[in-house]
Amino acid sequence: MKTPLAFFTFCFSLGVVCAYLIKVPFWFVYVLGVTFTLVSLLLIKRELSFHIIFFCSVFILGILHFEVSSFPPKRSISRYLHHNNDQVYAIKGYVNNNPAIQDGRTVFIFRVERLQFNQSSYKTSGDILVYLKGTKALSYGEELILLGKARRPHRAFKSGVAAVMHLQNSSKLIRLNKNKGDIIRRSAFYLKNKIEGIFLKHLSPLAAGIVDAMVLGEKGHISPVIYDAMVKSGTVHILVVSGFNVGIIAFISGLFLKILRIPRKLRYFLVIVVLIFYCFITGASTPVVRATVMGIFLILGYILRREADITNSFSLAMLFILFVDPQALFSISFQLSYISVAAIVYLYPRLRSFLKVERIKINPLKLIVDGCLVSFSAWLGTMGFIAYYFKIFSPVTLLANIFVVPLATLITLSGLSMVVVALISPFLAGPLASTNEILVILLLKTNTLFINLPFAYFYL
Repeated sequence: MKTPLAFFTFCFSLGVVCAYLIKVPFWFVYVLGVTFTLVSLLLIKRELSFHIIFFCSVFILGILHFEVSSFPPKRSISRYLHHNNDQVYAIKGYVNNNPAIQDGRTVFIFRVERLQFNQSSYKTSGDILVYLKGTKALSYGEELILLGKARRPHRAFKSGVAAVMHLQNSSKLIRLNKNKGDIIRRSAFYLKNKIEGIFLKHLSPLAAGIVDAMVLGEKGHISPVIYDAMVKSGTVHILVVSGFNVGIIAFISGLFLKILRIPRKLRYFLVIVVLIFYCFITGASTPVVRATVMGIFLILGYILRREADITNSFSLAMLFILFVDPQALFSISFQLSYISVAAIVYLYPRLRSFLKVERIKINPLKLIVDGCLVSFSAWLGTMGFIAYYFKIFSPVTLLANIFVVPLATLITLSGLSMVVVALISPFLAGPLASTNEILVILLLKTNTLFINLPFAYFYL
């Protein structure tokens, strides 16, 4: 078997899906898994039988891992809550992320330390997703007491939190004027806010919102009209920090370190450090974590002087994410990310070979054809999922991405350059700000041109 790791990941994922769809008796599956594992060891010399039994064991491992991950910790706040609960709680803890403003609400993750209700107090743990009506200037690590109703999220709610809480006004929130949390995340969020301040200071609100989304993954300042236009053209992925942005960061940092003549192995390790730091700055969202993990595995392959195998890196990254959070498998962004990568990995080389692209002698033309085939492969892989989830079918996606993605790359590079220059000398940031403005206008006009073409998109 050429790619056992890929098949291992597939069987494990299949087990997770089975556990999600069907409620299975834990102990029965546990005994079955142990039995299959022992039988596979007895058949280790019989290659075919061993592989069949072994991958059955991996399938069962996926079921067990999902079931175990669904068990709340002993002191989890979810043990005190229900899906529908009219009880008012006093919950003490601290803000565990960088709060965001969405649709006129302040949204943040709250790390619980103590819960009080019915004149009883309990030491608890877990995270709560809090929606506070109105805007409130909160920061990571700030200690608070929240007063209100909380409920356990429905099983289909895939945010990884133990509870959800809606606060109607800021009077339900008491600030304790203390700070908690670790210094690394606090520093990362401070730098993120500093970078956002540079965008807002030097760019128009329109350009600042788009550059902020491409560089830091913050979509709160993007107009719904622009977001909808990107959805219609199938290019909305450029507004989400993912493998696209992580790849740019890795390339630029690697190139810079190479210019400084940093030794090869040290250079690769430093690029890994940069990627991890960038992951923290952007809030360690799931797409960024996935892309960072995959990038790290690829770089480690180079460090070990082995040929980078995209299939193994792809499988390892997916397996790592599922071991940390098996619920991620049912996230739309997770599915679209991995399906698009898989489509490019497996469809693009075959399409390239079928069309004899290597016979094209004109390099610019070959580059354009390659770009079209990469875009076409990703579109083929994801169009069914996009149609199912978003009820839209966009034939123009293939053509739009060929022009929009290079522009998005230039905007990301220009935005990062402006940040570096502004931190050194704010006076010199002006020319780069003008470049960003021009590129953003060009991006929006290009996108508008494509969605206005006949039959560009259809609502289902």
